[in-house]
Amino acid sequence: MIGPADDWPDRRRLDDGGPDASATPGSTGPGHTGPGPGPDAEDEDGRGPVQMSLVEAIGGTRGIIDSSVPTIAFVIANSEAGLTPAIIVALVAAAVIVAVRLVRREPVQQAFSGLFAVAVAAFIASRMHRAEGYFLPSILRNCALTVVGLVSVIVRRPLAGYLMATLEPAYKEWRTVPELRRAASASTWIWIAVFAVRGGIQTMLYAQGRAGWLAAANIALGLPLFGAAVLATYAVIRHYAPTHAARAAQRSAAAGPAARSRPRW
Repeated sequence: MIGPADDWPDRRRLDDGGPDASATPGSTGPGHTGPGPGPDAEDEDGRGPVQMSLVEAIGGTRGIIDSSVPTIAFVIANSEAGLTPAIIVALVAAAVIVAVRLVRREPVQQAFSGLFAVAVAAFIASRMHRAEGYFLPSILRNCALTVVGLVSVIVRRPLAGYLMATLEPAYKEWRTVPELRRAASASTWIWIAVFAVRGGIQTMLYAQGRAGWLAAANIALGLPLFGAAVLATYAVIRHYAPTHAARAAQRSAAAGPAARSRPRW
């Protein structure tokens, strides 16, 4: 049964610095009693931040820079010593990056992926006996991603929606919530433009047989363009999605008092 004392706050907990009666649902730190996210989880506009950024998802800025090193090494070695030494230098550079990360006990998933990509590119270049072949996998990947992105928008299943839901659970209802669906569609168009620009420029340079310019394009259209696309994606999500995030925060806040008001038997 519920006694009268049950309705009074436990003063010993207050004296010990425990949760205080003025705690509100949806707050963290001292006095957090509700299941909702705290101030760090939402900004003043009630927008839920993405828990893991796109940059972190691909290994961070360090991962993007590391992926450029073998390409730069390949082009320099190819211009100075020829194709075969360039392939060896690129493979060695990728292997050194993996070794450095292992020694420093840093995440190696992206480094191993980079090593595999360099190995595939090197194999194709060696089979074609052309330095431009080293860039063929990147060209095909960008063209394929452009087509896949376009198809996803046409069938009303924009790929960015699935990425949003993966990085932030608050967006898992993007297919049924209009503002989230618009954010997913607009974000997908941003990345379609990125892959189309990359693929188009690379294809043109590949057809002209300009390996050096292909490397320069890879770098110029790598980190700078990626960073601009990430910023644009965040801006789009924050523009279209805050209303839904605010409603989700209100539901979480309302669930706190309801859960605490249940009888304790």
